[in-house]
Amino acid sequence: MPVSDYTYSSRTSFAHVLCTTSSAVDAIGTTGLPVFDSDHGSVVFTNNVSSDITYTAAAGTFTFAKAGTYHVVLTLVTSQETSDRLQTTTFSLNSAAAIYAAAPFADFAMDPTETTHQRIITIAADDVLHIKTTTPGHTMGIVKGTSVVITEITSGVFASSTVTTAGSNNTTSAFNPFDTDLSGGPVFATAGKIASGVIFTQTDGSMTVPSAGKYLIMINHLFAAGGSTNSVVAMLLKKGSTVLLTNTVKLHSTIDPVEHTMCVIEDLAADDVLTVSYDIVGGQVQAELGATFTVIKLQEGQPISGTGRGIGGYGSAYISVVSNQDSTAGATEVNPFDEDTLTGDATFTTRTSSGITFTPAAGTFTVNDPGLYFIMHNPILDGATDIVVTTKILVNGSIVASSDTALIKHGTGDPANLTNTAFVELQRNDVVTVLSDANTAVNLTHKLGSHITMFRYYGFFEFSDVNAVAPKLISDDLTVNTFSQENLSGQYDRNSAQVPFKFGVRGPGTLRGRGTNPSVVKLGDS
Repeated sequence: MPVSDYTYSSRTSFAHVLCTTSSAVDAIGTTGLPVFDSDHGSVVFTNNVSSDITYTAAAGTFTFAKAGTYHVVLTLVTSQETSDRLQTTTFSLNSAAAIYAAAPFADFAMDPTETTHQRIITIAADDVLHIKTTTPGHTMGIVKGTSVVITEITSGVFASSTVTTAGSNNTTSAFNPFDTDLSGGPVFATAGKIASGVIFTQTDGSMTVPSAGKYLIMINHLFAAGGSTNSVVAMLLKKGSTVLLTNTVKLHSTIDPVEHTMCVIEDLAADDVLTVSYDIVGGQVQAELGATFTVIKLQEGQPISGTGRGIGGYGSAYISVVSNQDSTAGATEVNPFDEDTLTGDATFTTRTSSGITFTPAAGTFTVNDPGLYFIMHNPILDGATDIVVTTKILVNGSIVASSDTALIKHGTGDPANLTNTAFVELQRNDVVTVLSDANTAVNLTHKLGSHITMFRYYGFFEFSDVNAVAPKLISDDLTVNTFSQENLSGQYDRNSAQVPFKFGVRGPGTLRGRGTNPSVVKLGDS
């Protein structure tokens, strides 16, 4: 069924912009420029934006008609021309100072480079969001696969904390990179913190949730080898003493700071405490500017009376799956969630699931209901030698508007993380798969801890579905509430005012001398 046969079942705001054709290699230099500016030579962007957010391609900006709290996720794929440099990325509102800033390193011999950045931002009506990047002293280009997803948070329960001054602890012992009590620990300036409901305690680096529910947890690690030539760090996300997710990567002093993304949905109880730990396998590690810890409670969907189904529902369909084994090394395209690709016990852990069916025998994810879905794939990759890898997200066998290519440097830069993000309209029974393609004849391995997270951000219902009525449109006692005020907006999304009531009644305003008062169906009539 085409998208035109669906209607949005809520009025939540969103924006998604994707680079489908790379820019000129020297598009951005020493001056910070908008990432999503269509003026970058040869660049092509596609977009899907709700009616209350304006994406201005010629300026690369986002203007918000509606005040709210928004989660911004940037997946930035770049080519660094000729020389190694830091790449500084910022988020800011209007002409104010940056709300978010990070400066990972880009080695031109490892082009393209992928980094992910994210932050929760409070936005007022008419605010303009600027997403900029720069590489001081040289130039770089924006590469196909670069994307941003901006989503309004509807649950009102969230927290996000960003390191505003890098740590200097250079420790060889396990530590929490968000704990300010560390010797030489990180700093969180006012601009680096935002919370509602969820409590961020910076003196122990913890997030405490206020109520039971499904929570999206996203962490962007930015760290350096801390003076060591080579360092290996195991990143642990914990609920109390229970480890929810573990990823292990390598750092090298010549190509740091580096960024690594973790994303998972978890069932949490009231007062559950989340923390992050760096277990140092070798060398030293220190936290860096831009590291961000975000927790968002998902908004459950509203049920349709008597159907057992929900409409709308930020988070009413979701899944997180983690690989417990390495994949078999190979030089061909591989689906890392197909159990046939794994070594040993060949198992996966499904952290949580509802409305999306994971089939390990085929490595597929099938959605039960239509909607607009957020997908984030986070593979941990290891090459036998230097290797260029393309990661892909597909729907029904076709690549959707999300694919990035990056080089992983053997010995100094692997295991490494690549993040691929999609924000796509899916129909009932659509099948999602992810692939990683070794573009050269070099063996590629997916390491244990590789994971994928999906959730329905925006629900659709079919016009042809008799059960898909607006909430309270028809009461359980069959009372018709068509013209109640709350249903005038709930039936369909529109930008125009509601038609006058008399024009919603069949026939002329006068009939057989009855005057100017037509028969009407009153609120509460059956």
